[in-house]
Amino acid sequence: MLDVEVAAISPNAGLSIRDGLIAADARDEGTVLDADGLVLMPGLIDCHVHLGLSLEPLETQLLRSSTDHVVETLRRGRELLEMGVTTARDAGGATAGIARAFSSGDFPGPHLQVSVTWLSQTGGHGDQVMPSGVDRWPAASDLPPGTADGADAVRAAARRQIRAGADWLKVMATGGVLSPNDHPDATGLTVEELAVIVEEARGARLRGVLAHCTNAQGTKNALRAGITSIEHAVGLDEEGMTLMLAADAVLIPTLALTQFMVSPAYRDRPDVPAATIEQITPLAEAQKAMLGETAARRIRIAMGTDWFQGVYAPSEVAYMAEFGLGAAGAIRAATVEAARLLGLEGEVGQLLPGMRGDVIGVAGDPLASPEAFADPDFIRLVVSRGRVIVDRRLEA
Repeated sequence: MLDVEVAAISPNAGLSIRDGLIAADARDEGTVLDADGLVLMPGLIDCHVHLGLSLEPLETQLLRSSTDHVVETLRRGRELLEMGVTTARDAGGATAGIARAFSSGDFPGPHLQVSVTWLSQTGGHGDQVMPSGVDRWPAASDLPPGTADGADAVRAAARRQIRAGADWLKVMATGGVLSPNDHPDATGLTVEELAVIVEEARGARLRGVLAHCTNAQGTKNALRAGITSIEHAVGLDEEGMTLMLAADAVLIPTLALTQFMVSPAYRDRPDVPAATIEQITPLAEAQKAMLGETAARRIRIAMGTDWFQGVYAPSEVAYMAEFGLGAAGAIRAATVEAARLLGLEGEVGQLLPGMRGDVIGVAGDPLASPEAFADPDFIRLVVSRGRVIVDRRLEA
C-alpha cells in the first residue's frame, strides 16, 4: 500500500472499509477482496474536468437534445470513475443535479464539485454563440447563462450560478483554443469584473474561483483579482509566478488534454480545423516548460486534466512526472494536493482511518514507473466508497 505523504510502499498491507469509510480495525466479516499483486493507493482526484462537453464534431453537438446531454454527462461520469478518478471538480458544463446523482449512488460517477456555467465576456472564450448567431450551449434550466459585461451584469451572472448550486465559480480570464470568437493571446474579463466574481463567491461561502488562463497578462489579472486556482497558466512569467506564491495560488496544469490534441488521434481528424492545431501546438510545448519552472519555485500544483471524452485522465500523472514533478510529486498532486485545493483534506487523498473508501490498485510500483499511468492496463482495480467499480483482473 502506497503512503503518498512519505512516498513509501508498505508490503503485505491490508485495508478495511465499512459503511464507505476506511476503518481503523479489521473484522472477520463482510466481503474479502484479494488484491495480491497490486499496489493500493488513493483514488485519483481531477480538479478540472468537463463531463458536459465533448470534442465531437460541431454538428453532433448541435443535434443533441437536453435529454441526450444529461444521459451523455452521466455516461461520461461513469467512464471517468472507471479510469480511477474517484473525485473531480467540473470546470463548466455539469449541473448540481449531476453531482447529486453521483453522490446518491444511484448513478456511478466520481464525487463531484461543480461550477455550473463558466463566466465570460461577450465574444470571450466562454461565449458559445457562433459567428452565425447559433448558440451551441445546451439549453437547460439549471445551466443559466454566464456571458456578461460590466461589474453589475457579471455580478448577476455569478449569482445565477450560485442559485443553480455551484460549488465554485469558473471564469474566463483569457481567450482560448476552441473559442469561436477569440484567440488564446486575448485577455478576457477585466480585473474589476473578476474581483466582483471573487467577492460573490466569498460572500456565498463557495469553495473558490478558478480561472482559465492561457497568457501571462490574463493570469496576472486573475491573481490580482484574488483568484487562487489558475487553470493551464500557459505563458506564466516571472511576475506571475511571484504573484502566485504571494497568493498561495494553485496551478492546474491540464497536460492530458493538450497532449491529446497534438497527437495524431485528434490532430488528423478531418473535422479539426488547421487553426486549432496551429494554436494548440505552441501551447502544449509552453505547458511542458512551465511545469518544471513552477515546481522549482515551489508553487502549489494539483492534478487537472481538462478532461473531455476521449482523453485518458490518469495519463496526467505520467505527464506531470515527466515534465518536472517526478513520480512522488505527481502522485501527491493527484491525491493530497488536489484534496487540499478542493477543501476535502481529511476526506480523500490518503488511505487513512475515517477517510472515504476510494482506492485504486495498480499493477506495479507507481514510484518507480510513473509513466505506466498512461497505460489503461496499469490501473486494475477501482473502488469507490467501498464498492468495487471495476476489477480488470476478472475481465482479463
